[in-house]
Amino acid sequence: MIPPEVNPHLYGHEAAERTMIRAWESGRLPPAWLLRGPPGVGKATLAYRFARRLLAGADHERAANEPGHAIFRMVVNRAHPDLRILKRELNPKTGKLRRDIAVEQVRDTEIALHETAARDGWKVLIVDLADELNPNGANALLKLLEEPPPSTVMLLVCQRPGVLPRTILSRCMQLALTPLPTIDLLAALAVLAPELPAERHAVLAELAEGSPGRALELEVVDRPGRYTALLPKLAQARTSVATRLDLATDLAKGGDGRGFRSAADLLATTVRRIATHKAGRVPQLELFPGEQALLDELAAGLGLDRWVAVWDKLSAFSVQVDRLNLDPVQALLQVVAAIGGSVPEPELSLV
Repeated sequence: MIPPEVNPHLYGHEAAERTMIRAWESGRLPPAWLLRGPPGVGKATLAYRFARRLLAGADHERAANEPGHAIFRMVVNRAHPDLRILKRELNPKTGKLRRDIAVEQVRDTEIALHETAARDGWKVLIVDLADELNPNGANALLKLLEEPPPSTVMLLVCQRPGVLPRTILSRCMQLALTPLPTIDLLAALAVLAPELPAERHAVLAELAEGSPGRALELEVVDRPGRYTALLPKLAQARTSVATRLDLATDLAKGGDGRGFRSAADLLATTVRRIATHKAGRVPQLELFPGEQALLDELAAGLGLDRWVAVWDKLSAFSVQVDRLNLDPVQALLQVVAAIGGSVPEPELSLV
């Protein structure tokens, strides 16, 4: 996946960008924006593009679009003195990313933003992602929003606005970035992944739910191949406890090396396609020969409301398994049993 600070391209969100540019050019630029939407649709890409515009001033069009521009290069290298980025950092003790954005990071940023701009222009803060702030960090950010430093614009990238305090939401101009139509997504993939054939772009677009970033991630983990291999196994697991256990064990190993969450995401893709099929919506593309027949077979086990319920629970379920350090095989066995229709009322439960 192309990091948003490196990506000069924005697809499907031209109206949102124009809204921000008009506010800037009118002299009535809000000090804080909340760019919300699903993962990978371009929120952070838009934030970095607008940051480059503000930092470049009169030459903003070139700075936004040309990787060779001096401001573009400075932003990529985090070398611009008037740009601050808040995101999860590596824990030096473990070498792993922290679970959240710590309050100390916000406080250090607050001090920097109250200093005079090094280039006598705008100072910009990008928070990526705002929903990863811990409670103390969110409170510290709220103080910044309540009393914004002069000539400062704060761009909050957010996937789950519901987890943010209402006091933060109320102090931001909100822009909702929605999933891209297929035509825009295919145009994005043609530029972002030109090495892939058009047929692969079409398959990724079918799975990516309108998100260019997600499409690129799915290519990295070969989601089309893993889904193609999984569906027949799920059909076999309907009648065999041993097959269900073997499948859950294989999924827990993480065929792409990314562990339980990746397996749960693969299963969520499967449930979404089953639910869509159950609802009578014909997909734009059959992902492999015989997919529709297998979806028919799996969908017959439960009503549409039950498939929707399983789909809704999968995401939260995977996060809980990670946090509680539970046995991934047993957790995945529940999901496989639910999808296989081997239990009459599939409830995903940790107790």
